[in-house]
Amino acid sequence: MATIRQLVERADVGDDIRERTVEVGEPYEPCDLLIADPDRSNGGGLEFDQVWGAGLEVNPVGTFVDVQPPTTLLNVTVVGLRDASAASAAARTARTARCPSKDFRLNIGMATARWGARTMTIGSTSARLTTATVSRVNPESAEGMPFLPGNARLIFAHGSLLISVEALTFWPPKLSTATDVTAIAQEKATSLATAIVKTVPTPG
Repeated sequence: MATIRQLVERADVGDDIRERTVEVGEPYEPCDLLIADPDRSNGGGLEFDQVWGAGLEVNPVGTFVDVQPPTTLLNVTVVGLRDASAASAAARTARTARCPSKDFRLNIGMATARWGARTMTIGSTSARLTTATVSRVNPESAEGMPFLPGNARLIFAHGSLLISVEALTFWPPKLSTATDVTAIAQEKATSLATAIVKTVPTPG
């Protein structure tokens, strides 16, 4: 985790970096996103024999209302499994998980968003990409909405590790479209994930 923390620091997203422990048995839902309520994920959680787990949060906030755009929140979760085959199987299950097809209301209110899910390549590793892009701002909130959020999360195996890298970007609504903001979040998540795959030694 020390190497991953260094990579997070180099990402230059923010100086407020907090570590957390991922408890054994903690829910691991491939469709969960920071901007979505947990019950939106359809319960497609992964079950695996976790050996250890740890996480890093960058720019954590108590409530999204306090966010001052432009800013990005990062959430990195690393789970150690018994071996590389177990991590590969868990990542494969994550890549095939189906998110709800209907648009959902953001957990901050003010707007609804649409899910996106596909497989992409990080180095030579296949990763699950889950995104949320604002599809409609509530008319009563349009004038007072201080930002547009865009959310992107990557899940992939790296040796015996199952890694999740999530970026949630808040951008001034007059400067970019919703699709642009999600693309910014995806780029930040992809950049960090690529650095992890290239830099962190592959554990067995």
